[in-house]
Amino acid sequence: MSDQLTKTTWKYVLGSFIGTDLNMTSEPKLWSGASLTTVLKGQSIIDSDKLQVSSLKEAEAFLECYGFDYQQLEDRQEIEGIRQEAITFIEEVLLQEGEEITPEVRNQESVLQLLLWVSEPVATERSQWACALLRVMHTFSHCGSYFNERYHTQIQQQIFGRFEQHIRYTSNGTYIGDIELSSYERKSSKTRHSAVLKMLHKAENVAADIFDWLGIRIVTRDLLDALKVLCYLREYNVVMFANIKPSRSRNTLIDVEWMEERWKDMDDLEAARLEGDLIRYPDEVDRVTDNLFSGSHYRSLQFTCRQRVRLKEDDGTRIRFYFPYEIQILDEASYQSNRHGEASHEQYKLRQIRSVRHRVMGPLCRQTKQDVHPE
Repeated sequence: MSDQLTKTTWKYVLGSFIGTDLNMTSEPKLWSGASLTTVLKGQSIIDSDKLQVSSLKEAEAFLECYGFDYQQLEDRQEIEGIRQEAITFIEEVLLQEGEEITPEVRNQESVLQLLLWVSEPVATERSQWACALLRVMHTFSHCGSYFNERYHTQIQQQIFGRFEQHIRYTSNGTYIGDIELSSYERKSSKTRHSAVLKMLHKAENVAADIFDWLGIRIVTRDLLDALKVLCYLREYNVVMFANIKPSRSRNTLIDVEWMEERWKDMDDLEAARLEGDLIRYPDEVDRVTDNLFSGSHYRSLQFTCRQRVRLKEDDGTRIRFYFPYEIQILDEASYQSNRHGEASHEQYKLRQIRSVRHRVMGPLCRQTKQDVHPE
């Protein structure tokens, strides 16, 4: 990297931080900098409506600091691929009938020009569409998992294999151990569009990890069997509970306080069934969730675990890393309820898309009569 580019980069970073062009002789506009408010208020940059880039040289410096060398063909080709993905995502997921990205922005292949447009002092339809496109491009550039993309097949084999040696398929049904299941499902991949949609509705945006590239769903006949499955996973070391991420555990299926009080002297869970005791669902009153898009009636027990994956490269190099996956356990009644109405996955996606649409497109949404604000 040349000395001049280094100077330009630091000049841009400092200028962006204080919100001014250092070539200007006027006093710094301290509070106009998107970078400053991003740091001080804990916001994502995609919630800012403009940048501070005033020349092509500054735009190149911005990209170099971001991680792309615009002078390198390989980096320009990667940026163009991201731009095309972002356009497709906006058109297929976010736009409503009769809407389109303004052609001037859609056809602009230079990301440098997009950066200049989004830095214009007065908001226009062009600058707003450029901003929307860059928000999605930014998210796509951070979407992905190096280990998942490079070792996807081996990761699946090791994580799913640990479960499937305990799953039995018979003419009478599917079992884990001796517990009959309504179904056993595994999710072996998450599309990039799905991952980007998820990242765009998270406040952290690029800092938000994707924990469910892989997933397992176990549906039992009743709540007691759901609890027995959890005990089975622990007893037979299918899941290492020490590797669970606590902040990702969600229980809207079983009333733990009721269970502990009712069964405090019980040694065998099956005795609960013999005595006709039924596990209660948790009360829905004042139930708090950090996922604004889940229906209030959605019930499941889900948690994220990390499994240590052990691989060997062709040259004999050993690779070791922890990889997250999501487990969901629910009873048949909850599974059927979750498939319909407010709690359904379809309604969840619609709420998610409305929120992301508003966040990405901002004032452009208000040009339609449809309600696009998050519920």
